[in-house]
Amino acid sequence: MTADVSGPRWSLTLYVSGASPRSAEAIATVRKICDEDLEGRADLDVVNAIEHPQRVIGDRIIALPTLVKRAPEPPRQLVGDLTDPDRVRLGLDLGPAPAPDRTTAEGGERP
Repeated sequence: MTADVSGPRWSLTLYVSGASPRSAEAIATVRKICDEDLEGRADLDVVNAIEHPQRVIGDRIIALPTLVKRAPEPPRQLVGDLTDPDRVRLGLDLGPAPAPDRTTAEGGERP
């Protein structure tokens, strides 16, 4: 089965600082959102600022981690704590994650 790739193509760049725990958590959060919310429609480029300082300077990144959404419009930058999936989704204009279906989780009717 092929993933549904309809909709706009997303271009995201995540700037992180090496292999710090905060960077690893930011990468995991953004990748999860790309996999779940933007399945088949996201191009994610992870840039390690330690390995590519000139790119960070050229792209005018002033804090790490920073997630840059270049497409679809409008462009956006999310700076700081990128470990909260709901905060990242809202920053990308995706809205909060859908609530789990309680009928399957609990095996009964919704209250």
